[in-house]
Amino acid sequence: MEGLNRAELFKDAQFLQTPEGLLGGTVVLFLFWLLLRLLERWGTSSWSPVIRAVRRPLVFGFGLALFVGWIFGLLAHNLSALTERDVARLTTSIVLIVIGRALIVGGLKFLHSATFNRWLMREIENERERAMMLSLLDRIYSIVIVLITFAAIMVAFGVSPTAVGAVLGGAGIGIGFGTQQISQNFLSGLMLFFNRPFAEGDWIKVSSFEGTVERIGWYHTRICTFDQRPLFIPNALFATTPIENPGRMYHRRICEEISLRYEDLGCVSQIVSDVKQMLQQHPAIDQSKTILVNFNQWGSSSINVMIYAFTKTTDWSLWLDQQQDVFLKVADIVKAAGADFAFPSTTLYASPGVLSLQAAAPRPDTEQ
Repeated sequence: MEGLNRAELFKDAQFLQTPEGLLGGTVVLFLFWLLLRLLERWGTSSWSPVIRAVRRPLVFGFGLALFVGWIFGLLAHNLSALTERDVARLTTSIVLIVIGRALIVGGLKFLHSATFNRWLMREIENERERAMMLSLLDRIYSIVIVLITFAAIMVAFGVSPTAVGAVLGGAGIGIGFGTQQISQNFLSGLMLFFNRPFAEGDWIKVSSFEGTVERIGWYHTRICTFDQRPLFIPNALFATTPIENPGRMYHRRICEEISLRYEDLGCVSQIVSDVKQMLQQHPAIDQSKTILVNFNQWGSSSINVMIYAFTKTTDWSLWLDQQQDVFLKVADIVKAAGADFAFPSTTLYASPGVLSLQAAAPRPDTEQ
């Protein structure tokens, strides 16, 4: 390379492997670092954190590629097994890895920036759903950048782009068949993110499992049961099993039966009317929903009256208080009507013949 003039050296990619190239590359790297510092300080508030996040990996990575290329360029002149093409490929791979890492770091920083969050808030109002979408975007973005970087490195090593596409496609199919269960869980995880049958923080019931969703992952979903134990459910279960989400209910239902004594049959109509009137005037009961109070069953030891109504609240604790208030008012109505609640009992009725036989039977003489 000694016979080449300076213009030809700058056109040649091997220029950076010379001492002049090392010096020139160092100067350019310093100017690049200075430019990033200025952009970080004087840039907009939304892009400054992104520039700050990518500045170190870019400068360090390009510097590493520059010095590694120079060192291996020197070794290439003394080692027959190491060619200048190998040095160029190694340097290019380092640069591609650095750019890929910078894209991941900068992209994730932007996804969590105030500017992007303001836009996301306009599109998705629910805070939990926004957190789920951010988590999904983080993972998809990182995977895409890693795949693109890997493909670019393969092309840098001389593999044709068509072959790279075929390799990635075949690898995807092979991995899909070889890890079918994992693929099902992964695709089911995507379904959860896009369909959003529940969000983190929701109370759900699926199969025999019940608890509060803590985290929706790629492979499994972690819920916390009511006895405070973590439970990990494979995402594939959600694709084949009905999901109940009580946290998104519109109302809570009161559906109970009260048991009255058979001797209170004459009071049933009045009790039913008073209870229904009480529910229609109760502030916690939703009057737009069905309200039913009916004598609906002859029990073995009681007359059963059904009470059916919906509360306005969906909060479980508040619903329990309101249901308790309704029950106590029902008890007052029953007592005011002169009736009482029945309990399981058995009444024996002796036939007249048995009574006459008992009366005619001689009594044992107790006197001596």
